[in-house]
Amino acid sequence: MENFVKQADCQSRAICILGMHRSGTSTVASAVNLMGVHLGEAAKMMPATQANAEGYWEHLEIYDLQLRLLERMGWDWDVSEPLPAGWVQSEAVRPFKEELARIVATNFGGHSLWAWKEPRTCILMPLWRETLEKAGTKLACLFVVRNPVDVAGSVMRRDGVPFNKALGIWFHYNIVALKDAAGLPTVFLSYEQLLESWEPELRRCAAALDLDWPKDEARFRDTMNAFIQPGLRHNRSSADRLQGLPAPVQELYKILIAASSLPVYDHRFAETINRLSKEFHDYAGFFPNELKILGRELEKASAKEKRWDLSLPAPAPKLPQRLFGKKFCRSLCKRLAKAYCWFHP
Repeated sequence: MENFVKQADCQSRAICILGMHRSGTSTVASAVNLMGVHLGEAAKMMPATQANAEGYWEHLEIYDLQLRLLERMGWDWDVSEPLPAGWVQSEAVRPFKEELARIVATNFGGHSLWAWKEPRTCILMPLWRETLEKAGTKLACLFVVRNPVDVAGSVMRRDGVPFNKALGIWFHYNIVALKDAAGLPTVFLSYEQLLESWEPELRRCAAALDLDWPKDEARFRDTMNAFIQPGLRHNRSSADRLQGLPAPVQELYKILIAASSLPVYDHRFAETINRLSKEFHDYAGFFPNELKILGRELEKASAKEKRWDLSLPAPAPKLPQRLFGKKFCRSLCKRLAKAYCWFHP
């Protein structure tokens, strides 16, 4: 199989492991690391938690930067609306560009091949493309795909996010990642297929990304077989549950699954992706919110060539939070989510 990333093309190569929260990106990042790709020093990696006992495989400095960047602009990880056009060129983002450049140089500068995984990258890809281009680093993507029903169910159980809201987040992350990664060498990987038959799937991805297969195949195979445990196969939905999803979610998922069957993605679905992205932005315009206010501020600042101040007053807490407190309301949401999952398996 001919790959699309040649080692001699550049001095440094980076692989971005893309995928929505709860899509299996941690499992994929672990596998990539076992294949010899540098993810960062162990002391700087996010420790495992009860929500992800096998580990997150995320660099803490990258996680912290992207978390603070979203907070600075009044967003959070669960945003399901498109971000304002041109956000990456705002003055408020400039310090984060400089910080990201330092993080890359300090943690990955001495490595010819490295990778990172942090789900917020799906909606922050323009920042990375600009930074790595300036650093002379060749970028490719490993795009992890998982059934949106399972993703939404997992997010609902973990965070108390309503099911339809979680579907919106899934759609947002995936359609934006597809658009913003356009033109980059990209290979897609189905999480479900990885769990069913990890070796041929990883070999396909390794060939496309020009990754060396581990020399000690027996040891690598034993480690992977121990890592891909039956417990990772929870939250698997039947095909009929997909039929009840919104049409755009179904259409986007079909594209992602089709792309996951290709040896090398050839951007054959670009026209459909562009249409879904345009419709997503068009329909979002019917529901003005703080992001639209930010977008208008950006347009005004761009027109007047003035600094764009992204700071907004914190929204007033909702009535239940006023009465019972945020902690109680979050706990209640999680309990309701678990109850929903019990009655809607």
